[in-house]
Amino acid sequence: MKLSVALLLLTALALAFAPFSEVAIAQTRTPFMVYDNMFYRGKPNTTSAGLVVSNIIYENKIWPNEQDYGRLHNRGAFAALVRSHMENPGPLVIDIEKMPLKGTAEVVRHNAETLATLADWAHEAAPGKVIGFYGTNTLSKVPPANLSYARELARHVDAFFPPVYTFDDDRNAYEKRAQESFNEARSLDPKKPIYFYLWPQYHDGTSKQFQFIDVSYWEFQLETALRFSNGIVLWSPSRYDWNDSTGWFAATREFLHATRSEL
Repeated sequence: MKLSVALLLLTALALAFAPFSEVAIAQTRTPFMVYDNMFYRGKPNTTSAGLVVSNIIYENKIWPNEQDYGRLHNRGAFAALVRSHMENPGPLVIDIEKMPLKGTAEVVRHNAETLATLADWAHEAAPGKVIGFYGTNTLSKVPPANLSYARELARHVDAFFPPVYTFDDDRNAYEKRAQESFNEARSLDPKKPIYFYLWPQYHDGTSKQFQFIDVSYWEFQLETALRFSNGIVLWSPSRYDWNDSTGWFAATREFLHATRSEL
C-alpha cells in the first residue's frame, strides 16, 4: 500500500474512532512539522525534502563539566549562549535531564523555578522563537503529586518535546508510550503543540542498540506520531554516519510529501 493512501485511511479511521482530543489535533494541524535535529556524519541537506532544521542547547553547555549544576548562570552569559544556538529556523530545545520534577518538595520547587527562569531568559534572548524543554526528566513522567509544578512550568514554554524512541519491536507498546506522552502533555496544557523526538536507530542498552530501524516499523512510528502529535523532531548523535540502507529517510520524505499534499 502506498504511504499516501495509508495516511488517508489512517486519517479517516482517526476521525471515526479516536477520542475528541486526538481528533482535534488532526483537524487543527496545519501542517504536520518535521524538524531536523540530526548530527549524523555526512548527513545530506534535508531541507530539500521539506525538513526544517532546529536548534538544541545541551546541559553541558549551560554547566560545563557539571560545575555548579542547577544554579542559575549570569543572565547575560546565558542569553549569549542562546543567541549562539538559534541560527536555524526551527524551535530551540533546551536539553536538561538531571533536574526532574521529582524528589522532596524543596528539590522540586528549586528545579521548577530554575527551569522556568531559563525558559524566560531564552525567550528574552530569542524573541519569536519556539522554545521548550526536551522531555526526559522535565515535563514528562511527572509524579501526580508534582503536577502543579509541571503545569506552572508549562506556562513558560511554547511546546512540548517528549522523546518516543525505539527500545524493541513491540508496536503495541510503542503506540501506548506515544499516547501516554500525548495525554501527559495535554494534561499540562491542552493547547500547546507536541513534537515527538524520534531517532531512526534503536536506543542504546537494547538488544538491537544503534541498528537502523526497518522501513515498515519506521513508517508505523511516523503514522503513530501523526495521530498523537503536531510534528516530530528527528535526532541523532554525531558519532554515526548517515545511513539510509533500511529506507527510513526515503519513507520520511514520502510521508512528509503525503501529509503536505493532504492539506
